[in-house]
Amino acid sequence: MVKMKHHITVIVCVAVAMLFSLPSHAQRLIPKQRGIEVLGSVPLIKGEKLFAGDNFGVGISLTRYLKRENYTFASLEYEQQNMPYRSYNIPMKDILLHLGYMQPVLADRGKNVLVYVGVSALCGYEELNRDKKLLPDGATLLDRSRFVYGGAVHGSVEVFLTDRVLFLVKAQGRFLFGSDVHRFHPALLAGFRFNL
Repeated sequence: MVKMKHHITVIVCVAVAMLFSLPSHAQRLIPKQRGIEVLGSVPLIKGEKLFAGDNFGVGISLTRYLKRENYTFASLEYEQQNMPYRSYNIPMKDILLHLGYMQPVLADRGKNVLVYVGVSALCGYEELNRDKKLLPDGATLLDRSRFVYGGAVHGSVEVFLTDRVLFLVKAQGRFLFGSDVHRFHPALLAGFRFNL
């Protein structure tokens, strides 16, 4: 067991060293270059474990680089989570469309690792309890499914694995107006971008 941990540690250290020694290439961060992101996410729910049961999200995003390494994006996200109520959970699902902008704030000299911040406008639909008003114990759910809108703040760390493939780790805070449940929805996301 100790040898396995040692081997894994050495492999991770070598991979990180190789990653930071990658040279900068002319085919990265080109204005008008497009990309496709595939992301998985977990909602951050106060008082809940980070990876709790059926709480997850997935998303796909289209990006387009502008001048100076900044980019715009359009993304579609699906997220579901369970809200505890007495001895059972009330399912909540969000389908959201984001239109946004990301600006780089930090980068290494070779532009292999970049840190971005950004904002987006969003709209979508929030479904509560599969659109059923009556709960299993006979209580009536006063919150309802509805269209939502608002904005989000984004932060991301983006690492070039190759000239066309990036690994992404993102944090997102969504402000949803029209929601009967939570006006602020934070989430952590991770995935890959494939630049075309």
